[in-house]
Amino acid sequence: MKLLRFPFFMLVALLFSPSLSAQNAGMSLIVASPQNEFKDNVKNTGFGIGMEGIYYFGNSSIPFGVGLNIGFINYGSEHLNRPLSTTLPGVTVNLDRTNNLANFHLLFQLTTRTTTVRPYLDLLFGLNYLFTESKVTDEGQGNDIATSRNISDYAWSYGFGGGLMFNIYTPNPDEMSEFGALFLDLKVRYLKGTEAEYLTEGSIVGNPDGTVTLLTSKSKTDLLQVQVGVMAKFNSFLF
Repeated sequence: MKLLRFPFFMLVALLFSPSLSAQNAGMSLIVASPQNEFKDNVKNTGFGIGMEGIYYFGNSSIPFGVGLNIGFINYGSEHLNRPLSTTLPGVTVNLDRTNNLANFHLLFQLTTRTTTVRPYLDLLFGLNYLFTESKVTDEGQGNDIATSRNISDYAWSYGFGGGLMFNIYTPNPDEMSEFGALFLDLKVRYLKGTEAEYLTEGSIVGNPDGTVTLLTSKSKTDLLQVQVGVMAKFNSFLF
């Protein structure tokens, strides 16, 4: 997870730093469908959230942008009720397991200057981080007792996509605001992921001696992502 910190802080700087303010910044909901080998092992559709910031260069009618994209997707979960100990009959706890995929990409974008509807094309290069966590909480108050990361692995990720941004709000030009416009952002991305090892639902098996067996899967990690969100445009630099 440490490899995710640097691009995350860079994105935060793009979004909030006055000197490095992203020209476009936004958030979106993600619906992720596993593809090819990944689909053979992961039967669930994933759901998550993404955020990105983009800085545009040039003065042409087709601006070129460079930015960062970060996403977090949950592609499976289990909620179980288990005895706390074989020596303490009648005391049970909640066991929650989640299978997750975090990705971050360097993003290249071609768009237009149109004010009502803006089509765009994306190229993305980065990493996927797949991990499974198990968390134990008490039944009464839901307080955390213990958390374990059962497995984690990285995979390279690259792909392409496109979308449309629909202008839903433009401030009065007399206000002289840094804020330029707000768009409804609809996009689709196809991401090719290299091979990684991961867990799926039901792949952690408890043994009679108290140990566990991890039934890991290994495959490429291709995803088709459909995203719906909002994107804000700022009046610095290009526009």
